[in-house]
Amino acid sequence: MKKIALFFGGLGNEAEVSIISAQNIVNNFDYKRQRLVLIYWHQDGYFYKLSKMEQVKSPQVSQRLDVSSFKKYFNLALLMTHGRFGEDGVLQGVLESQKIPYSGCGVLSSALCMDKAVFKLLMTGQKIPQVPYFLLDFGRNNSKEREVIIDQSKKQLTLPVFVKPANSGSSVGISKVDKWNKLASAIKLARRHDTKILIEQGVKNVREIEVAVLGNEKLEVSLPGELGLGQSFYDYDEKYKKGRTEMMIPAPLSHQQIIKIQALAKQIYILADCRGFARIDFFIEDKEIYLNEINTLPGFTDISMYPQLMMNNGYSYTGLINKLIDLAV
Repeated sequence: MKKIALFFGGLGNEAEVSIISAQNIVNNFDYKRQRLVLIYWHQDGYFYKLSKMEQVKSPQVSQRLDVSSFKKYFNLALLMTHGRFGEDGVLQGVLESQKIPYSGCGVLSSALCMDKAVFKLLMTGQKIPQVPYFLLDFGRNNSKEREVIIDQSKKQLTLPVFVKPANSGSSVGISKVDKWNKLASAIKLARRHDTKILIEQGVKNVREIEVAVLGNEKLEVSLPGELGLGQSFYDYDEKYKKGRTEMMIPAPLSHQQIIKIQALAKQIYILADCRGFARIDFFIEDKEIYLNEINTLPGFTDISMYPQLMMNNGYSYTGLINKLIDLAV
């Protein structure tokens, strides 16, 4: 029987969401097919081998695992480490150094897709439709250059705009700006999470559409789902605390829109060299379709769109977990 390590937690700002996703995996794991090993990546930087999920509150020093000993305890890694360090190629590189197969995208693809700025530049070069945006790079742009970029954004974009850290997920650090005098505070908030910051054009009467893609060479693309927003901005609290967001699966779209969105999702997945699984998010404004972003380790909480989309495709939750494990390389 294979020993599958469920990696969760992590050093980033999405560790809490990761733990919730991991609990869902524990609840739906196929224990007749394989053995589950819990590997908690604590904020202290150490990996801990837990016997039950409740131990995340107080892992013991005796439970620490050295990276070089991973192979003694498991054959394959199932990753639920959302956000920085767990989704951006860092953990993937650690596992590759130990020659351990893992679920999801490889090092290059993970890093590319996690960095919204680099990802957007690649998609722009491939003529994938996106809303207008500006990039502030506190690591490269000096103060005068940043002032020029901010002035350009004010001239070329219309309110509202969204300010996002380039490397973050679950809407952490994102602000909706409906008055220009709020732009500086939004940039300051995003700056807490990354040195690169995007200022994006807001979309009027926006519809947020999400698509699940599953596979390596042979791809399954779900029917699109739509987020029915409890407010006009689907932020972290809306996602995980207030529970006011509704999912419509499948989304009420025309046949032509569905075909176009699925084709775009497949094209983007291949361009970004993804494997295993990913969720690709779009905006719709009237008849225009724009790429928003891609998530290479999407959430698996009770309210997460990815598993819901794939269950609409005919998978059970347990069957989907098995498929992710089968696709691991």
